[in-house]
Amino acid sequence: MDAGVAAVVGAAIGGGLAGLTAVGTGWFALRVARLQVTSQETQAERQRRFESLRERREPRATAYADFLAAGQQAVDLLVRGHDDLPGALMTQMRVMSKLAAVVSVMGPAPVAEATTEVMIACASARARIMTNDLPGVGEFMLSADVAGPLGRFTEAARAALEDDGNHEPAVRP
Repeated sequence: MDAGVAAVVGAAIGGGLAGLTAVGTGWFALRVARLQVTSQETQAERQRRFESLRERREPRATAYADFLAAGQQAVDLLVRGHDDLPGALMTQMRVMSKLAAVVSVMGPAPVAEATTEVMIACASARARIMTNDLPGVGEFMLSADVAGPLGRFTEAARAALEDDGNHEPAVRP
């Protein structure tokens, strides 16, 4: 083999290997760039969800606290009793109904469902008082029938307020 041919073949092989290395490096750089973009998009979406929840947290907390206070007043009415307990309970339920509408709009669904449970428990207690369906329990014991759903409302509200909107692990395998 002639030295000139060997030099050309050597240069061709070297150039080919350099080209393959460049292609491999370019492919790797492109893959890393795509992963970075995906990661940045995921982080931006997570940040948007967090900001949205943060902006809704204060109005939700106010609505939840107002409904909880009204529900506790209904429980207190049942505990203390009242000359016109069915009427007083109905008045309180009207207040609670307006607050329940606000809570239902504020959401989320578990809190709205718990609100409905409280309203049903109050209506049931009032119906039992109206029909005198209190065999040996009295109005005081009906307070527990309302306090249970009110406790579940409190738990659902707390969970909604503590939710940061991030249900994905920070690092994916």
